Amino acid sequence: MQGILVFIIVFFIVVTVHELGHFLIAKRSGILCQEFSIGFGPKIFHKKIGETNFTIRLLPVGGYVKMPDNVFDFNNEVSPYDIQKGMKLRLKLDGNDQIEKIILDKSNDIELLEIEVNEFDLTEKLFIEGYINNGEELERFTVKKDACVMFSGMEEQIAPVERMFSSHSWQKKFATLFAGPLFNFILGALIFVGLAIYNGVPQNKPIIGSITENSPAAIAGLQTGDIIKDIDNTNVSTWREIRSNISKSEGREITLKIERESSEKIIKVTPKIIKDEKGNTSYLIGIGYYYEKGDIFESIKYGFIQTLNYGTIIFTAIINLFKSFSIDQLGGPVAIYERTTEVAQSGLETTLEWIGLLSINLGLMNLIPIPVLDGGRILFVLYEGIFGRPFSKRAQYYATAIFSILLIILMLAVTWNDITRLFS
Repeated sequence: MQGILVFIIVFFIVVTVHELGHFLIAKRSGILCQEFSIGFGPKIFHKKIGETNFTIRLLPVGGYVKMPDNVFDFNNEVSPYDIQKGMKLRLKLDGNDQIEKIILDKSNDIELLEIEVNEFDLTEKLFIEGYINNGEELERFTVKKDACVMFSGMEEQIAPVERMFSSHSWQKKFATLFAGPLFNFILGALIFVGLAIYNGVPQNKPIIGSITENSPAAIAGLQTGDIIKDIDNTNVSTWREIRSNISKSEGREITLKIERESSEKIIKVTPKIIKDEKGNTSYLIGIGYYYEKGDIFESIKYGFIQTLNYGTIIFTAIINLFKSFSIDQLGGPVAIYERTTEVAQSGLETTLEWIGLLSINLGLMNLIPIPVLDGGRILFVLYEGIFGRPFSKRAQYYATAIFSILLIILMLAVTWNDITRLFS
């Protein structure tokens, strides 16, 4: 139960921050945001605040900010909310007989005006024309720019063409798209800076700062605060020299001379041999850096360096994924849940570090230049900025549709692989 709760919290934080980046910059740019959703699929909660419906949906596989866009209407045949000629609607009019609400759901409100649609335009001319009084009169009503449509139990504001994403400058569109990943990077940096301020900065001094439980170091009797003077009669004065000498052991027993409370002791330790999935071997005894709290600017600098280092590692992994693709290199929601459960058992600090890593990972993954992700849409926007005209609507439509299907297939395959690996 604890693992599920932590997973939900971690997922909610990372995805919300990403979508918040898109949302805030879109609002500042004048782009209409009809929905701010965490999760996909059936909605389990929704509340309309201002122009936007804030929703939580059932499937924890991402989120989105719904910004209306006519880019896919390349044949001018898309009818908003599936409104069609001959369809019966109910309208709520204001004091000037202008439409302020269009009701598609069933309603027993006798004050609503029923109309059989003849013509309509909810994006440019903003009107609905149709027959009232049982088809006896043909009337045309102006639709207010902030009118709402009621459907599926939700109330959504219509999108005049000037409020659509595609109607804005390429600079505003770029800023809106890039803001999601950027906010993920900022969250990661804030977490790592905060941890550095709280814990201090790791020092290169040969002092043991932490010892892993049940590790060779713990079994041998090493303690936090011990100063390592030499390893196998070789003097060490930095943490790098400690790691180098442990690696040279190749798993055989090593002799450490340590200083503890002004006295020297000799302790023998046999490193643990670790092999990763690629067959690389490392030798560990289970000791960690000594952290020292100091200048706040040093902590801030270290936090940003950590962010850059983790970002570089993740970026390199993404590049390697394209060089030699294997589904085993990917992890979906099941893998993230499994890892989050493990991390939660290690305490708050480890969980925060995991949130920072996931946030950076989400930001970089979304910048992969394929149409269904932010990176692909940014490419379309950059094309517009360079050539002075939008990328072909038809090409965007088909590219997005194809990659959406491929991404869904990949997600299903990754999830199945995660489940198989979990139970095996």
